[in-house]
Amino acid sequence: MSSNNDIWVLIEYEKGYLTDLSQQLVSGGRQLADKLNNNVCVLAVGECNQEMAEETAAYGADKVFFLDNPRLSKYSGELYTNTLAEILHNEKAGMLLCGNTLIGKDLMPRLAAKLETGLVTNCIILETDSDNTLIVTRPTYAGEVYTRFTFSPARPWLLTLNPASMEIKKKAAANAPEIIPVATHLNGLEPRSETIGFLKGDPKEISIEESEIIVAGGRGVGSIDNFRLLEEFAEIMGASIAGSLQAVDAGWLDSTRQVGQTGKTVAPRLYIACGISGSSYHTLGMKESETVIAINTDRHAPIFKLADLAIVGNLTEVVPALIKKLRETIRPDSRVNPDEVKNILDS
Repeated sequence: MSSNNDIWVLIEYEKGYLTDLSQQLVSGGRQLADKLNNNVCVLAVGECNQEMAEETAAYGADKVFFLDNPRLSKYSGELYTNTLAEILHNEKAGMLLCGNTLIGKDLMPRLAAKLETGLVTNCIILETDSDNTLIVTRPTYAGEVYTRFTFSPARPWLLTLNPASMEIKKKAAANAPEIIPVATHLNGLEPRSETIGFLKGDPKEISIEESEIIVAGGRGVGSIDNFRLLEEFAEIMGASIAGSLQAVDAGWLDSTRQVGQTGKTVAPRLYIACGISGSSYHTLGMKESETVIAINTDRHAPIFKLADLAIVGNLTEVVPALIKKLRETIRPDSRVNPDEVKNILDS
């Protein structure tokens, strides 16, 4: 039996790998649990196998509740709700963290209704006060206002977190977590709908918060024509286009694609900053990116301090050369890997 104060995390996998957001959730849950002197309990459901579940140890998991049931191999709101509600109730779970993903957005309201408990969505900050009271912050009114919440004593507390809400910290010496197989009792429940798969969203349309690769432009892009060059660059890689406040003010892209203090906070696997100086107003929104490539004519631009790869040059010369290189290397029908793109650009 787990403690009522343990931190529970629902993880998600994509093509056999723990998603970046799930890594953040387990790692962030570990940091929160350390403050409260509690365990991190992971819920592994669906296509996850034991080897995948054990991967969570690197991010701080103490226990992995492993639900191996063919009927849960694909997401079903009804089956997941009934299964997880039973586990959370039996284990007297204190708090469940879930990504603000398609699954999280559908599942967590269902769980909150089933368990008759509270839910806060789109969270960006989790912290505790001197009395170890949990305080949660989320943006409201399209990010114009930030609202803070505390919870009533009723448990469990349910939270969905946005990307880049928590820092990923791997444990230097991770012990194998305790793997706990869980028998699921679906009792002949037949869901009224069936998930047959997920279609990957168009990078031009999806929220930049969900993008794996982002090409962002700033004032240094210089013109709308040059910004169209960045859009071509992004399209080749299957990347999303974004920009700084200055690019939005210039009318080169919509405000929903602004990164920074007054825009969105993103944490893609690859962030390519073109003509962006790197002021704190912008870097606050992208500093948790896994890999940063910066292109700028000013070798002393602050953005280079964050960059894993710095390219000093005029983007009107650099970007066409990169486009040519990518066209020669990446097949049009292939799924672009951010690490592959970085290696190509690095070469």
